Parts: sequence; structure tokens; C-alpha cells
Amino acid sequence: VYSHSQLSTYEECPLKYKLCYRDGIKRDTEGVEGFLGNMVHETLKKCYDNVKLTKLSTLDELLTCYHSLWQKNWHDDIVITKKELTPEHYHNLGRKMLEIYYQRHAPFDKDITIGTEMRIRFSLDDGGKYQLQGLIDRLSRTPDGIHHINDYKTSAYLPGQEDIDNDRQLALYQIGIQKKWPDIKEIRLVWHYLAFDRELVSARSAEKLADLAQNTIRLIDEIELAEEFLPQESGLCDWCEYPDLCPNRKHFYTVEALSIIEYLNEPGVVLVNRYAELREKAREIDEETTKVKEALVEYARREGVTVIRGSDRKARVKFDEKLKFPGKSEPGRKELDEAIAKAGKWHDVSQLDTTALTRVIEGGLWDKALIDEVMKYGRIEETNAVYLSKLKEGEE
Repeated sequence: VYSHSQLSTYEECPLKYKLCYRDGIKRDTEGVEGFLGNMVHETLKKCYDNVKLTKLSTLDELLTCYHSLWQKNWHDDIVITKKELTPEHYHNLGRKMLEIYYQRHAPFDKDITIGTEMRIRFSLDDGGKYQLQGLIDRLSRTPDGIHHINDYKTSAYLPGQEDIDNDRQLALYQIGIQKKWPDIKEIRLVWHYLAFDRELVSARSAEKLADLAQNTIRLIDEIELAEEFLPQESGLCDWCEYPDLCPNRKHFYTVEALSIIEYLNEPGVVLVNRYAELREKAREIDEETTKVKEALVEYARREGVTVIRGSDRKARVKFDEKLKFPGKSEPGRKELDEAIAKAGKWHDVSQLDTTALTRVIEGGLWDKALIDEVMKYGRIEETNAVYLSKLKEGEE
């Protein structure tokens, strides 16, 4: 059984997916953003559960509930990545979100709540092979019979309408709801971005939902067939709970705990610093070499000489002419190719582009039979490269 969170984790970082869902490695750490979101969700659940029981909570009662939940569930393992902020900052942010939401929606009588934190499980196919599960924040129905799948967001990012219209999570929930209750015909997907006091709404056609189901099935197949789960760097890495198991982050995690003396003498740090130093010197030497070479050519041309003597070396300068034809993207290349092909001489001057062939094979762009035949002549070789880059903000 898959969930939207699992699918998103695989798309964001296959290695994190493997560690969490395949290997079952669980970590007790929790980010403060996630904790804030949970506390706000729990408070809104309490609000709407009370409304279902005909009890309208006052704003003070809701805020008291929120504060109690925060105090009860806060623990020392909650991670605050933004070091300039404190737990109080996040607590106040959640309080502000609830105040704004209450002022907009009280007395909460514009729709009927069918369920809060509603678990749903369904299949994307008739055979039941592709099972999904999820948790709907709130399912409601308006007086005109339109059902709303509501999702509460405490994120500091407000997406655009195009992002919302392409969002997978609530659309998958719509598939599940309509499988459970086939008589429900009209559904709106509603995202409540609490920090911005904004509601974003999207509607999906049957055709769009069918495409989504097929794309999700293909993604599940890809995950099921995957043998290699490589790490994928992104802005989310700072919030990952597996830095000690990730080849891209492990060294950062290791040296973080070292004293400044230990850090400067750590073998990896020493090697990178030395490599960077040598690369910089090599760049400077290359630049100077180019300038001196240009000066030598200009001197030879001006003085009418081809050999120039130094203290213990001599430099030979050769002037020559070389036949050149237009490159792949240069003007005239297409006409040149056509002229040679028309004359029946293409095979005399063409050869296999192995780089393009590798791209085709790795991308699976040919049928399997041909790929298998070509792979008889291919081999896997280990390659290596070292790329230097500046540390990003937050990594220093």
C-alpha cells in the first residue's frame, strides 16, 4: 500500500525513500515546521468535531486547546533549522494562523463536515494491485451538494494556481472518495494556506483523474522495479533525518561535531583544501600560459622567426592552415549533410556517436530487443570525477 507521502519521497530522493520505507529505518527527530502543522491540524479537528456535536468553540477555547496540545507534545528532539528562531516564534505563528482562520470561518455553518482526519484506502486499478491510502484533513458538503476535500497548510510558501491544478495528493483523494461513494459527482479540492489567509481551489475532470491514475501506476511500477536508489540533492536536504547515511551529507554530519583544531586536521577536509588550492594555482598558471603563448605567436609573426631561443629551452612556432567544416549547430551544416547523403557518400565520412548511443540506451528509447542486442557490445566501466564548488549558505 502506497501513500502520496511515499511517492513524493521517492521523487524527491530515492535514497531517503529506501531508508525510510524499504529498510524501515525510523528516526525520532521531528522538524519544528512539521510539529507546528500537527498542532494546528489537531486544533482545527477539535473545532470541527465540536461543530458536528452542535458545540461552537470560542476563539479563546480553541487557542487554549492549541496551547495545551503544544505543551503536552513538545519534546527536546524537535529540530529548529533556522537558528535565529525559537519555539516561541513558531508557537505564536500557529496561534496567529488559528486566529485568522477563526475570524474568517466562524461560526463554521457554511458547510456540513462529513469527517475530519478521515482515513481512506482505495485501489487505482480494478484488480486491486495498486493500493493507496491517505488522510483527508476534512471532507465537507456545501448546501448545493458540492463536496470539498479540504487540506490545511501551515507552509510559508504560497503556490500558484498552476501548481495547485497539478497537485497530486488531493486529486488522488478525490479518486478514493468517488470510489467509496460513486453517487458523489461534483468535488472541489480546497487548500487553506493559513499563513496567507488564502484558499486555493481546483477541480479535476474525469479525464484528468484517469491520466493521474495511469501516471501514478507508472510511478509505482518504477519504484517496484528500482534496484538502485541514489540520493538526490535539493533544498530539502537540510531537513532530512538521514544525513549520517547519505553519501552526499555524511561527511558534513561527521565533521560538524569536531572542534576547530580537529576539523582543520580531518583528512577529508585537508584533502579538499589542498585540492582547491592546487586547482586555483593551476587556473592561474593556465591563464598565464595562454597569455605567454599568444605573446610568443605574436613575437614570431612580428620578427619573422619560427624558432625562439630561451635560456635552456627553445620554442618552435608553427603557422599552418587547416580545413574546417561547419559544426553540428553552425550555419550550412544541414546543407552539407544533405549534399553528402545525396551523393551516396555518407557512410564514407560518418561514424557511430557512442555518446548519443549511451544516452539512448540509458534512457530506454529503443525497444528492449534492440537494446539487448546492442548491450552485447557494451560494458560497464567505473569512472570518477571531482567537482569543486563553494559551500552554500548554511553549510559554512
